Amino acid sequence: MVEILMLSRKDTEQIVNMKDAIKAVETGYRAFGEGRAINPFAISFVVPKYNGEIDVKPAYIQDIECSGVKFAGGYWDNPVKYDLPSVISVIVLADGKNGVPLSIMDGTLVGSYRTGAAGGVGAKYLARKNSENAAIIGTGNQGRMQLKALLEVLPIQKVKAWDKDNHRAKLYASEMSKEHSIEVTAVESAEKAVSNADVVVTATPATGPLVYSSWIRPGTHINAIGADMPGKQELDPMVFKSAKAVVDYKPQCIEIGEIQHAIKSGIIKESDIYAEIGEIVAGKKKGRENDEEITVFDSTGLGIQDVSTAYSVYQVAKERNIGKMVEFF
Repeated sequence: MVEILMLSRKDTEQIVNMKDAIKAVETGYRAFGEGRAINPFAISFVVPKYNGEIDVKPAYIQDIECSGVKFAGGYWDNPVKYDLPSVISVIVLADGKNGVPLSIMDGTLVGSYRTGAAGGVGAKYLARKNSENAAIIGTGNQGRMQLKALLEVLPIQKVKAWDKDNHRAKLYASEMSKEHSIEVTAVESAEKAVSNADVVVTATPATGPLVYSSWIRPGTHINAIGADMPGKQELDPMVFKSAKAVVDYKPQCIEIGEIQHAIKSGIIKESDIYAEIGEIVAGKKKGRENDEEITVFDSTGLGIQDVSTAYSVYQVAKERNIGKMVEFF
């Protein structure tokens, strides 16, 4: 008999946290950087009729002997039309040795944390260690997760937030100030948010540049989180001309990441990409090397992030007897 552990949103809420998510994602990146993980290309397609998209991300990680896949739907009208989150997902884990399913869990919260954690890992290795000022471009759920992750790895004291919806930015500033006991201010332009920032995070579904190279000071680190499909874009491609470019998975980022635009326009070549983040986490390449360089982490999202984070949740769930075992076959 094979049983599967079913974990609902309420179950994962009892377990997942940013500190553990960053540790799990870092473990996944390291395994990938050292050749002990398989991460096929994500499958993504747009559903124009409903302003949505579907993303499917599989992976296998040898270190934990676990395979898995995340099925995610991003439907941007959900909050208004259906009172549902913009992103809803499910993660399926399987034993890496024989393919037997281990768990089916709500992936919406886990996925939110793993994306935030990716930014945390990027900032840990690429931002200046004394970074105190952050700019958050896009104040939706991921804007919250990205800030939560930054606070785990950097001494952030002040945040300037911008969103095309100024009301949402003000709400974000109020909520984040209270939750994290730091100074968070909503500003009326992306330029005002970015101009004095040590770390810039872009977390939107934009299809055109929101942040321009002339705004970026020497020593700034940028986490480019939003671009994960052809055509998505948040940065002026000229940002990459003078930046150390780090990606999560080079072939994928060239096709669907933020860096696609800089390469297609000829501003940089594929060979100008400095490293994959896994190479840096594994110690194969250095991260930030001085206080003056501009660094960019292009994070398109990898199945290894989902599998490593979900597996850590699965392990805790078993230890605490959380969730429901269901007979599978």
